[in-house]
Amino acid sequence: MRWCLAKALVSIPKRMRTNLVGAALLLWAGCDSAPLAPGPDDTPSLHQVTRVEAARGVELEVLDYGGKGPALMFLAGMGSTAHIFDELALEFRDTHHVYALTRRGYGASDWPDTGYDTATLATDVLGALDTLGLSKASFAGHSLAGDELTWLALHHPERVEALVYLDATDSRGEIAAFLEGEPLPPLPFSVLDGLPSRQAVAERLARDLGGGLPAHEVEQAYVFDAATGAYLRERRHPGATEQSVRGAAIMDLGRVQGPVLSLSDGQGFAGWVEALVAAESLPLEFREKARDFLPDIQQHETDLEDALRRHPGWRHLQLEGAGHYIWLTNRAEVVTRMRDFFAATAAP
Repeated sequence: MRWCLAKALVSIPKRMRTNLVGAALLLWAGCDSAPLAPGPDDTPSLHQVTRVEAARGVELEVLDYGGKGPALMFLAGMGSTAHIFDELALEFRDTHHVYALTRRGYGASDWPDTGYDTATLATDVLGALDTLGLSKASFAGHSLAGDELTWLALHHPERVEALVYLDATDSRGEIAAFLEGEPLPPLPFSVLDGLPSRQAVAERLARDLGGGLPAHEVEQAYVFDAATGAYLRERRHPGATEQSVRGAAIMDLGRVQGPVLSLSDGQGFAGWVEALVAAESLPLEFREKARDFLPDIQQHETDLEDALRRHPGWRHLQLEGAGHYIWLTNRAEVVTRMRDFFAATAAP
């Protein structure tokens, strides 16, 4: 499931949203029971792949892209691995030493059975910094990683140089509260079942996300049949998605002082909640609960946008129509905005 794709429903007609949610119910399946062992990097000039101990008994995959300057660490959204940044990260090697981290439960990182709440995931990031010998870093996080950025800024501001939220300010904590005591409903995601090859998967994802994924991300985030090459499933701990959804903390973004750059596609989770209301395959009682919750999440998203625009420590910008994976669709603008932001924060 791609929790970080939930907002893609906003741009889909209502009847198609209902069909997508129904399809998701049919595609709820188990995942790999063990992580992928890290293999040799077939493009050594791109990055070095290492593993660091982030917590006792938990090692995480770190990609070291090299570069000169202070540390910049990219954190992926739910469902993605660090390799999703294989192209974007290269844009900053002239100003930063660039890293990317695959969180626990995904890809080549360890898959413990617990520890997918916001505080533990963010503490893993601190552990990775410690193992790498980094006293502080700038962080760029996508989607779910926004919760980790916020937790780090609120609890360990001394470890944070600057923050970049890549469509990552939505309130997953409010969604967790809404779902408390309820079975996890289907989460919108790209429907990949039945696709015959890696190429077919890459093409489907490029269509859904608005741009192609790096080749390593396709290999690391998905499992393919060794004999036929057909898509089998996503590569993650079977409980990681639900635990991450339910473990999202409610935090006050207004307390994050900055410097912060936030790039948003202008859409939130309201579209997903609206799709749940319309999904006839879901129990009526749950649909009614979603209907009651919808005005609350809509108002919250409006208020949050206004607050972040006015926040003195933030640059909060909307890239209209960019979609959730904003650097895949609007790479040049994202790179320019980030480079300008880092230049301004580094200025004396």
